[in-house]
Formats: sequence, C-alpha cells, structure tokens
Amino acid sequence: MKSIATLAREKAEARIAAEAEAANQAAEKARGRKKARPSPAVLADMDQPLPRAGRRQPSPAARRKHFLIAASAGRVLAASGVDLQAMGDNDNGANQRELESAAAKIMLQLQEDSRRLKDIQSIERKIELKAELLPTYGGWIDGVIKAGKVAAGPLDQVFTTLMAWRIDTGDFEGAMPMIEHALLNDLAMPDRFKRETPAFVVEQVSEAAIRAYEAGEDAARAFPAAVLPAIEDLIDLVDADIHDEITAKLHRALGMAILAGAKEDDADDLTARQGQALRCYQRALQLDEKVGVKKPISQLQSALKKAGALPENSPETQSASEKDGEGT
Repeated sequence: MKSIATLAREKAEARIAAEAEAANQAAEKARGRKKARPSPAVLADMDQPLPRAGRRQPSPAARRKHFLIAASAGRVLAASGVDLQAMGDNDNGANQRELESAAAKIMLQLQEDSRRLKDIQSIERKIELKAELLPTYGGWIDGVIKAGKVAAGPLDQVFTTLMAWRIDTGDFEGAMPMIEHALLNDLAMPDRFKRETPAFVVEQVSEAAIRAYEAGEDAARAFPAAVLPAIEDLIDLVDADIHDEITAKLHRALGMAILAGAKEDDADDLTARQGQALRCYQRALQLDEKVGVKKPISQLQSALKKAGALPENSPETQSASEKDGEGT
C-alpha cells in the first residue's frame, strides 16, 4: 500500500503534468501550428507581460505560479508533495512567498551546515558531521530525483553538494541514485570542486574503491563493488569527456573489484576473474602509465600462464615493462 506522502506526490505530479499539457495545447491551437512535444518553459522575466495580443493577461501571481512549476524549485517541491495549485490560486502573493520560502530554506540550511563544517579541522570529524546532517535533506533529495529533468537553477549545486557528501561518507549505494540523476541531467558541481561532475564522481568513487581493496579484508568486503560498473555504464551513456588519468583509476578499481570477488576454491572462477582483471589493468595502463598496475599485470600474467589460460601469442602476454620499457 502506498504511503500518504507517496500518494500526495503522485497527485501533485499528475495535476502539474495535466496543467502543462493543457496549456501547451491551448498555446499551439492559438498559434495555428501543429502541437509540439511539451517541455518545461521558464519565463526569462517574470515581471514582464506575456506577449500574446488579444488575450487576457494572467495575473502576476499566476505567472509566478507557472514559473515555479516549470523551474527547478517548483518541480522539486511538487515532487515532494507540495500543493502548488492551492498555493497558486490565491492572487494575494502570500502563497507564492510561502512556496519560494520552502525552496529558500534548503539553501539556507545548507549554508548554515557548510559553515559548521568549515569550522572543523579534522577530516574525520567533518565526515562524521556530514553523515549526521544528510538525513535532514533526505526528503528533498528524493523529491529532486522524482522530479526528473528540470530547468537549471541554483538548487542544482545544492543537490550535487549533497551528492558529494554522500560519497564522502562512504554511502556509495545511497549516492548512486543521486549520481545517476546528476549525470543524466548534466548537473554542475559548485565551482569550489574545480572538476566537472563526471570527473568528480569517477575519481572520488574509484579512489575510495582502490583504498578499500588495498586495505583488504573487512574494507574490501564492505565496498559495494556493483557501483563501479554502474558508474562506468553511466559515463559511457552520457559520453563524458574525462581526463585519461581519472578513467584509468576506474579501470584499476574495476580490476580490483573483479579479483576481490573470486572464489579461491573454484579454479575456473578464479581463472576467469584473473583474465577479466588483467584486461581492466591493461586498459588502465594504456590510459596512464603511473596508475599503479604494472606489478599486478605481471602477477596476473604469470598466474594465467601457469593455469594454461594465456596463449603465448596473446596480446595479454606482453608485460608492462615491454609496453613502456620500465620495470615496476
């Protein structure tokens, strides 16, 4: 059975979709053109009258309601169950202010929490505080994801900041829906991160995976390996342009994850995984000679030759030192 909150969200979304479609059909009919595919439109200037001669101009409150529905804040709040229609029906502006205030609170809350984090010197304590603060934003994050593609706005960077927090705290499975939303909708990271979103995601998650697998035992078992191929698929899907050195880290992490799942008492499984990991490592080496896979490549080649799984004339038999003239 669906919760009341879920039903409220679905009702709000259905109403907004119906309104948008009706408005689009009316506009196309008035222009005498074939109906175009509906898409959210954000008014460039909410205070300017709409340029439609011979039609009654909507009130300022109505224009603001439509702007908020189309813009990021409005879609997010709608997905969170906020009754936009009820708020927009009142032309005295009070409900519009309430709607804008709800979105503003998220940004103000993040500013306050960011100040608290800035006052802490210890990285470990910063991470602990982020883990403590993140549940406060849980409902809003879910609303953003459910809203889907929206017009770009300042709340995009609020979302990607919170995505970074989840990655920092090691909640990679919890971060994956956020990562998917951010990559598919081309959300930007705040300027202070100095990297575009795809590069940030790939590097942070890959480095965390490498640390976990190098630590071994509990850390390796605790890392959710499935996030690595999921991120690789997303990067391919959006055709992200990322520095080779960063992509190399992802391939190294993938190789380590493949080996970490091996069953030592199953020779066939172990051999298959060694072959897959070798290909990941060799791809990583192609992208960055300093990625740290030369020794693992040599070890895997020796193990596969011993198992009779690596033909002498196979490309995989070429050692890392033969590729670049250096030993490891």
